[in-house]
Amino acid sequence: MPGLGIGLGVGLGGSAGGGGPGLSASKTTYYTTISQGALIASLTDPFGTGSTYAVVGSTPAQLALSSGGKIVAGAGAQVDGQASTIVIRATKGQRAVEEPLTFTSIPIPRAASYPKAGDLVFGLSPYRTQGNSTTALAYVPASGALNEVSDNFMTAQPAGHRFVYLNVGFNSATASGATARETLPGNSNTIDGSVTFTQVNGAGTRVAGTFGGAASIIMPDGGYAIEDARPAFAGGFHRVSITTPSGGKRNTGWNADTTFGEYRRRGSAFASSNLASGQITGSAPDNLRGYKPHAVLVPHNGSTPSILLIGDSITQQNDLRFDARQLVGGIVKALGDPTNGSFGIGNFGHHGASMEDFLDVTAGSLKFSQRYAFLAAARDMNGGRWPMTHIWSQGLRNDFSGMTTAQTVEDQLAIMKARAQAWWDFLAKTFPGIPIIQSTVSARVTNDSSTNYVLLDGQLPRPFTAGPALEAFNDWMVQNTPAPLALVVDLREPQRELRTDPNFGTPSPVWARLAFVKAGGGKMATALAAGTAVTSLRITATTAPAVGSACYFEPGTSSMEMKGTINTVADNGDGTFTIGLASSITPSFAHAVNAVFMTSPTTDGTHPEAVIHELWAALIRPLKPLIASL
Repeated sequence: MPGLGIGLGVGLGGSAGGGGPGLSASKTTYYTTISQGALIASLTDPFGTGSTYAVVGSTPAQLALSSGGKIVAGAGAQVDGQASTIVIRATKGQRAVEEPLTFTSIPIPRAASYPKAGDLVFGLSPYRTQGNSTTALAYVPASGALNEVSDNFMTAQPAGHRFVYLNVGFNSATASGATARETLPGNSNTIDGSVTFTQVNGAGTRVAGTFGGAASIIMPDGGYAIEDARPAFAGGFHRVSITTPSGGKRNTGWNADTTFGEYRRRGSAFASSNLASGQITGSAPDNLRGYKPHAVLVPHNGSTPSILLIGDSITQQNDLRFDARQLVGGIVKALGDPTNGSFGIGNFGHHGASMEDFLDVTAGSLKFSQRYAFLAAARDMNGGRWPMTHIWSQGLRNDFSGMTTAQTVEDQLAIMKARAQAWWDFLAKTFPGIPIIQSTVSARVTNDSSTNYVLLDGQLPRPFTAGPALEAFNDWMVQNTPAPLALVVDLREPQRELRTDPNFGTPSPVWARLAFVKAGGGKMATALAAGTAVTSLRITATTAPAVGSACYFEPGTSSMEMKGTINTVADNGDGTFTIGLASSITPSFAHAVNAVFMTSPTTDGTHPEAVIHELWAALIRPLKPLIASL
């Protein structure tokens, strides 16, 4: 799949030969699932350095010679056990050597811990990671609001599906320091009941869940609960009631989206009528920090991939496409999309986390111990096989951000490679037999206060060594696919541009200008008054702005402000566009007709706005057949 920046792991420990003592290759075997253009082996230079390479005779369809002395997969179909021979000529000055090199494609071996048909694996779920507060994720319920009942949108589920609940929060700033930790509420919490409805507000067909045959269950401090198997569900809503003891805490979930029909209320005590039918009763609706399940387990059909996503806050994003109804970031958006088949998803992203924070599953470590306990329980229910077919790491962003001690690009790159290797080795050791995917690490920059990430100028990587080192690190991953990775996916193209780093005089990745900005942006076609709320804008422009991008008014002036996210764009056919906003905004400054209007892919220099998640999803959807074949 050319142009997608994919690297496939192909090292299987074969002999580092294939061409005699003169010209040889680093490997002689590769996986049959390799994609076109992916690296098979690197050639060793028989003259030390400086050789040029060429193919002698015909090239087998399965192979190709790439620049830099690399053998890559050709356009021809790969077949298990097929041996293909390519004759390579290396030349340096008047010296030359030719060698036939043979490469054999082999299937990826499956470990005993890989799930089989019928095992429980993560199913399609609209749930993101757990918790959205920037401080404490386990909070004391308000006085008189010990019970909470939530309606959550739920996708269609097969027979045998089970909802999963955790009684643990995720915290990025504990009392012991700014380190991501699992946070225990310090008390048990009771799931009073769980019901699915096929229509909004508790209407339609009702099916109640059970826990070991009981309608409710008490989750221990830091523990979890897994429902009994349910019948097939056509899709609609899932209602769950949770009660917390007085003075206790419960972990938070994500904001309800009323556009989807989600709804939450809190009250002083559990009311069984709320699980019967109808709209939830109780105190005034509270659509912030509500509780919802954290995953869905379904019987594995033997072929559909099930992905455990582990990463940081970059895994998260509100979904602005109401048709999708998945409150997820770009990776999950793509994998859950029906294009090329919907994959199962379990999102264990943890905002504020460096991956080095997770490297301990020992009971009570609160690094990855509580999530691992649930995964291990699901594994045991499967007779020793994991509840996922793949692991996707979208982490390492915060590892890079935290490397303030590195004073040179070389130091930063070396430390980052070591941290990444430790993370990947941990995953391979903890979840043996499960293919690991890593996506490239996104940019993180500071900005000139007047441009706010709209332009390349004014953006500086942080820490200062992270710019050129980040680009080199991503290049290294994509070009080499370090073991034990099975696949590296390059997501840089829509998210970053390169600009000369003033500290080093070398290219550094910064946030890309969106196509709308590259085309000159726009101007206000109607004025906005300071202090007056609006839900739409009208602009004059030659190019439509992208849905999901952030709105910037008058960058570079004293009236500059960032307000709102674009939700809809309508071409009025007269050189103007009407922009619908995701929610109402109230400008702090007046913006007159012809005032400059721009958009940005980020509002803080670290987190991508929804537009980037959509672009990432567009890159990933075509890769799903490749992922399924790993």
